[in-house]
Amino acid sequence: MLQAVNVPPLPKDQGEVTRIAHSRLRRRIMYSMHEQDVRARLVSAVGSTRAQAWARNPDMTCNPAWYVASQLAALYNEVPEVEPPEGGEAAAAALADGCFWQLSRRIQRDTLALNDLFLRIDVDEDGPFWRIVFPDMCEPVADPRRAGQPVAMAEWICDPDDDAKWVKLITDPRTRTYAALDDRGEDISERVLGGDMSGERYPFIVNGRPVCNYVAYHAAETGALLDPYTGREVFDGALNLGVYYTFFGHILRNVAWAQRYVIGAEPLGAETDENGRRQELLTDPAVLILMRQIEDHIGQPLIGQWSSPVEPDKVLSSVERYERRIVEMALGQAGVSRRESDVRSAMSLAVSRESQRAAQRAYEPVFRASDLRVLRLVAGLMDLPTEGWSIKYRSVPRDPMELASEADRLTGLVAAGLEDRVSAYRTLHPGMTEDEARAAVAAIQDTNRRTA
Repeated sequence: MLQAVNVPPLPKDQGEVTRIAHSRLRRRIMYSMHEQDVRARLVSAVGSTRAQAWARNPDMTCNPAWYVASQLAALYNEVPEVEPPEGGEAAAAALADGCFWQLSRRIQRDTLALNDLFLRIDVDEDGPFWRIVFPDMCEPVADPRRAGQPVAMAEWICDPDDDAKWVKLITDPRTRTYAALDDRGEDISERVLGGDMSGERYPFIVNGRPVCNYVAYHAAETGALLDPYTGREVFDGALNLGVYYTFFGHILRNVAWAQRYVIGAEPLGAETDENGRRQELLTDPAVLILMRQIEDHIGQPLIGQWSSPVEPDKVLSSVERYERRIVEMALGQAGVSRRESDVRSAMSLAVSRESQRAAQRAYEPVFRASDLRVLRLVAGLMDLPTEGWSIKYRSVPRDPMELASEADRLTGLVAAGLEDRVSAYRTLHPGMTEDEARAAVAAIQDTNRRTA
């Protein structure tokens, strides 16, 4: 998909060209379609001749960018609890029935990797439906006063009648414009959209006002609509790791045994056959090769070997240390824990459950803002109430050991008078309000008194 020659036309602005190219590289890496990028990095590093000698295909087994983004995207591991306003139940049910919250896991993962992501929402007679729009496939327009969300959008999609061509969808509620243009800029709305959808026929109306049906998701609030380059070191490191692991594989296959040499002798069986073709000999270290003296050689033939020029385990250790540095750089302040004792293994690093919960708390505000926009937009396009929506995210559940340890700690704090029972209960049940926790503690105490 992303390696194809047929890609949407690039804009004339060079800054946009650079942004799109980098975002497209990130997307290739996240979707494991970056073999040609690793190959190009390999040729750039060692030249085409040595690259061909190392491997026919580069090593693609290490992808720290995908790994870290997948580990940190834990906000939607449990389906959030949505509380709709009165009359908005149909919109909440449509989101749940359409598996939107399952898609949200992918939305968060790609948002953390690309820094920005867009969601397009449409509504027809069957209800709402949505589509992820990657930043390299669109040119969003922001209002400088509220730059976090698009006020208009130009998106490239495949021509429904010809996959080799592209259509540019223009959505601009400021001028009530919804149109489809071909790559020459000619209006093809009649064929693609079914008619002229601008002006009075503009389809995206909420509470009597035209709106933009795209919602932006951000990895962090930056005060800008796009943040394309933050974290690019991790993706550059992913390409370098492809080069380094390819080199390691070359060492295992071709360099991990001693290099032999012969003076004044030649192997038996290497003669030419009756057709004049030289026969091939297997020279694997496990094979015994018979030698004979060359007829015109004067003196005693000499056969020997040089020791292996490199130790594979030392090369692997160096590559894994580099890999771990890339992973730790990507994790940043999220924190890491080791699943096994081998400190050399970079992939033994994993985001701990507590660090995942910390990441959930850190990402919750910025994703909550976008999720509420989605809820209000879906409800508005369905002519349902748009105000009064709320959403509650469920934390990564604690395992039994974590629960026992936390319960012991809280019991000690309560017994020492350093924390009250309601606060302790809320700590054990993340996401619960103070009133809910107070009612739950009162119910527990009442039950204990009646059953004592």
